[in-house]
Amino acid sequence: MKTDDLLIEIHTEELPPKSLLRLSTAFKNNVEELLKKARFEFNAIDAYATPRRLALLVNQLQNKQPDQTLEKRGPAWKAAFDKEGNPTKACEGFAQSCGITVKDLQELKTDKGHWVSATVNEKGESISSKITEIIETALKRLPTPKNMRWGNYDTEFVRPIHSIVLLYGHQVLPAAIMGKPTDKMTHGHRALHAKEVEIPLARDYADVLEKAHVIASFEKRKQTILDQIKTLEEKHKVHAHIDKNLLDEVTALVEWPVALLCDFDESFLEVPAEGLISAMQYHQKSFPVKGADGKLQPHFITISNIKSQDEKQVIEGNQRVMCARLSDAAFFYRVDQKTPLEERLSALEHIIYQKQLGSLRDKVTRIETLSGFIADTLKVDSKKPMRVAHLAKADLASDMVAEFPELQGIMGSYYAKSSGESDDVALAIKEHYKPAFSGDTIPSSDSACIVSLADRLDTLVGIFGIGLLPTGDKDPFALRRAALGIIRIITEKHYGLDCKFLLEKAIDCYDGKLSNTDVLQNLLTFINDRLRAFEIDKGIAPDVWASVSALGLTNISDIENRLAAVQHFKTLDSASALAAANKRVSNILSKQADALNNLQIDKALLEHDSEKHLEAILATKANEIGPLYQNQKYDDVLQNLSSLKDPVDSFFDDVLVMSEDEKLRNNRIALLSQLRQLFLKVADVALLQ
Repeated sequence: MKTDDLLIEIHTEELPPKSLLRLSTAFKNNVEELLKKARFEFNAIDAYATPRRLALLVNQLQNKQPDQTLEKRGPAWKAAFDKEGNPTKACEGFAQSCGITVKDLQELKTDKGHWVSATVNEKGESISSKITEIIETALKRLPTPKNMRWGNYDTEFVRPIHSIVLLYGHQVLPAAIMGKPTDKMTHGHRALHAKEVEIPLARDYADVLEKAHVIASFEKRKQTILDQIKTLEEKHKVHAHIDKNLLDEVTALVEWPVALLCDFDESFLEVPAEGLISAMQYHQKSFPVKGADGKLQPHFITISNIKSQDEKQVIEGNQRVMCARLSDAAFFYRVDQKTPLEERLSALEHIIYQKQLGSLRDKVTRIETLSGFIADTLKVDSKKPMRVAHLAKADLASDMVAEFPELQGIMGSYYAKSSGESDDVALAIKEHYKPAFSGDTIPSSDSACIVSLADRLDTLVGIFGIGLLPTGDKDPFALRRAALGIIRIITEKHYGLDCKFLLEKAIDCYDGKLSNTDVLQNLLTFINDRLRAFEIDKGIAPDVWASVSALGLTNISDIENRLAAVQHFKTLDSASALAAANKRVSNILSKQADALNNLQIDKALLEHDSEKHLEAILATKANEIGPLYQNQKYDDVLQNLSSLKDPVDSFFDDVLVMSEDEKLRNNRIALLSQLRQLFLKVADVALLQ
C-alpha cells in the first residue's frame, strides 16, 4: 500500500497568541485521533504553529484504509422470517443493505439472542475521500471560546481563513475545507517575503517557509529567541528575566524573531521593580534585565518580528513606547504614595466585590473577623493578623493596581511600609495571596497564613452561598485553587484546624444573607474532593484514603496523621488478615444494626476459650490504646492492634457467631462490635484492599 507525507496548513489572520500553542496541540491531537479512528496508518505527526498559520505534517500516511471483513448483525431471527420460514421485509432490507441475497445470510446465536447476520468484505476508502471530513471535524473541536465569521461565508473559525494547503507528497488533494479550496500555495513573512510561496513537496514545508523568513516550528522559534537572548546576555554582561508564559506568548507573536537590547532612563528605577517588570512583561511583551547582583537594570530585551536594515530605529521606537509606559507607572506610584494605605479603605466601599455579596469593604470586615477567630483557635496573638486583614485589600483602590492588577498585594506591601507599618505586616499583605498557582510557596508567617485562610474561606462560602458552584472545567472564581490553598496551608503548617468549624464561622459572617441553605455540606464535599486528589498525588493509596474518609472527619491535619498511619499499617504482615476480618465483622454488624443499640458483653455467656481470650485482650487493648489515641499516635494504635490477628482468627475458627440461641448470638455480636470500634478509632480498615 502506498504511503507518503500529508501536509495540512490553515493560513489565517493573526491567531490569539496566548492560545496558539494550545490550538496547535489540540489540532494535532484531533487529527491523530480521527485518522486512527478512520483506520489510516501513519508514523507520526509534526505540528507547526506561527501567528498566521496552524499546520501539520503527517509522516508516511497510507493513501487508503486497509480492506476489512465485517460481521454485521441484522434483525432478530423471529423478525427476519415468518411462521412459514419466508423472509420478511426487514430481512430482505438488511440483505440488500449488505449487498448480498437472503440466501447468503447467516444464523447468529449468542447468549443474548438469535439473529441473522452477514459477512461483508468492505473495501478501504482513499485518504482523499475522507480527509475533508477529518480536517473540518478536527478544526471544529478546537478549544476556541468564541469564533468569528467573515465576508459572505457561513463558516466560523477563531480567525478569518485566507487559504488551505492540502498536499499529499507532491499532489494537491482537491477539496473545499471551511469554504476554501485547497492548494499548494502559502505565504511567507508579511514584510520580508510578501509574495506567495509554492510548496512543491509536503516534507519540504518547513524548509520552504524558512527561506521565506518564517520559522514554522513553534519550538524552534522559541529556541531561536532563547539563543539570541543568551548572545545579548554574554555580550552585555547582563541576565534576562524570562517568564515562561511570556516566552510562549512572544514566540506566538513573531514568525522571524530578532532579539534587541534596549534601554530606559535610570530614574525609573525609583519605582518598585515589580511595577517596572509588570509594565515590561504584560504591557510591552519585553524581557526585563537584571545585573549580577539580581537587581533590575535600566535595560530590556524586545523581540522584533523583522530583521531591519536599521536596527537603531527599531530600538529607538521600542524605547519611546517603553518610556511612555514606565512614565505612567512612575506617575501612578508617586500619586499613590500621597495617600496613606488605611485611608484607601473608604474607597473600597464603592468597589463591588460581587453584586450579591456586597463591596470589597464588606469583604475586608469579614476577613478581619475570620482572621481573629482563626488566630484565637491557633492560640496566636490576633492583633497582627487582624491588622494585616484590615489593610490587605486597601491597595485595590490604588491607581497602580488599577493599571496593573497583577501587582495586588505587592503594591500594598510597599504602601504599607511608606505608611509606617512594620515590615512583618507589609510582607504579610504581599504574601496573603499565596499560594497563587501550582507549585507556589505558602506564606512565610502565621499572620499571612491566617489572613490567606480567611480570605479563601470567605470567597468559598460567599460564592457557594449564592449558588455559583464550579461546573466541569468552568471555575471563574478559582474556587478549586482556593480550596487547595487552604489544604496546603493547613497541612504544611500543621495547623489543627477543623474545616467544619471554620466554614460555620465564615457562614456566620454573612449574617444570613446566603441563599444556598446547603452551603456547608456543599463546601465540605468540595474540599474533601480536593483533599482526596491532593493526598493521592502525594502517594496515598486510594483504599487508604477511603478507609480514613469513611469516618467523615473534617480536621485536615488529623486526617493526614491517620492516612500516614494506615499507609504504614498496610505494610504489616497482619494487615491483610485484619482487614479481611474487619470486612467480615462489618458485614455481620450491618445486618444487625437494630440489635446493636443496647448490646453489652455478658462474660457469663462466653463459652469458648477463644471468645473469652478475645474479650480479655480487647479490654486490655482498649486501655492501652486510649492514651495513644488521645495523643493522635495513630501509627502506634494500629501497631498495637496488629497483634489481634491470631485471637481474631481463633475466634472465627472456633465460634459460630450467628448462633440459634439469641442471647449467645447477641453476646458475640457485641464482642465483634467492640473489636470493630477499636479499629474505627483510626480508620475503617475493612475498606483496605
